[in-house]
Amino acid sequence: FKMVSAEIQEGMLGWNVPVEHQDLVHEHWRQFPAVDKSSHYLLALIYATLMIFSLTGNGLVIWIFSTSKSLRSASNMFIINLAIFDLTMMFEMPHLIANSFYQRMLGNQLGCDIYAVFGSLSGIGGAITNAVIAYDRYKTISCPIDGRINKVQACILITITWLYALPFTVVPITGAWGRYVPEGFLTTCSFDFLSEDQDTKAFVACIFVWSYVIPMSLICIFYSKLFIAVRHHEKMLKE
Repeated sequence: FKMVSAEIQEGMLGWNVPVEHQDLVHEHWRQFPAVDKSSHYLLALIYATLMIFSLTGNGLVIWIFSTSKSLRSASNMFIINLAIFDLTMMFEMPHLIANSFYQRMLGNQLGCDIYAVFGSLSGIGGAITNAVIAYDRYKTISCPIDGRINKVQACILITITWLYALPFTVVPITGAWGRYVPEGFLTTCSFDFLSEDQDTKAFVACIFVWSYVIPMSLICIFYSKLFIAVRHHEKMLKE
């Protein structure tokens, strides 16, 4: 494939991106020198190590909870769901490692979309799953007799976590709102948060609320209620 003119781009980030895909690289990144090979290789080594530990750890969690009947409770279903979301993140690791050796995003727009989808799905899904876990803890401790979540309700809540993660994962692929672009070393991809147009600003604001503010608020609310319930229970015991 044809590369960008060496006189203009060589030595700066994005110089080795094919001409027909140069629009993927935001001008913000072009002002930085290209990262040396050793840094790319070091990043690949770090992520390969993280991938091994994550696959081992989360794989063991899923295996233990799935094979032990005593651990197959509704509450533990949420732990398994969180481990699955974490494993989903690992699907992008081989791509990142390969990108590091080639020092750019392989697959260009398609590769960027695939990489970012796994990151978005696992990130948003993991956040809302933590909120569901907080809700489950609150219900279990504050209403230990009739407030526990059963397995059917747990399945419904787990389905909701996956549905919750889908909108802002899928929409950027369609191009209807937002898009996925390379960032940093240009070997990873995420939402375009640098463009100055109003659509992008609105998208960034909405996804910030959807993926961070709402889950974090729910976590704070449920754990605050749990704390109040425990304090109230302690007060009753003292009386």
